[in-house]
Amino acid sequence: QLKSDHPAKKVVEARKIPTPYHAKLFYCTKFFRWTNEIIPGKFTDEALLYDEPRLIIPFIKDDKLHAFQGRSFDPKSKTKYITIVLDEDVPKVYGLDTVNLNKKYYCFEGPIDSMFIPNSIAAAGGDLIATTKALPKENMVVVYDNEPRSAETKKKLDKAIINGYSVCIWPSNLEHKDVNDMILGGLSMEFV
Repeated sequence: QLKSDHPAKKVVEARKIPTPYHAKLFYCTKFFRWTNEIIPGKFTDEALLYDEPRLIIPFIKDDKLHAFQGRSFDPKSKTKYITIVLDEDVPKVYGLDTVNLNKKYYCFEGPIDSMFIPNSIAAAGGDLIATTKALPKENMVVVYDNEPRSAETKKKLDKAIINGYSVCIWPSNLEHKDVNDMILGGLSMEFV
């Protein structure tokens, strides 16, 4: 609902986030202070000195907010994403409110990537297998970022395969680092 010239709206549109997700994203002028209103003392007084606006990505299950992520607008930020967990009993997964676990579904590293591919979720954190262990793996396809030379990504892929998960291995000639990059590079959601 922000005006088209608002910096947050510009970021969402520049990332080409699909329009149906615009209403599911929020803007917060002082992320640390706002978080402290929900969880008193979560951030120290010192952290509040470096407070900043962030894009809020809510994690919802059964109509309840169980976590949220604050994405920095500063490209030089040391902490691009900060995830706040409100309910430790729910997996730290974005998209549980819309995914159909009885059909093929995709699990991405980040919520924004999951917004481009139907029936997708995203684990907040790099270990998709550990984060999603409570979810059925029969229909899950694990999708890591396209980092073919990263030893860490190779380890994660090996772990997923050894544990019986289906995985996405990106074509060797694909230069984009993640789904959002692919969309920004001109590829369609259907092609991806």
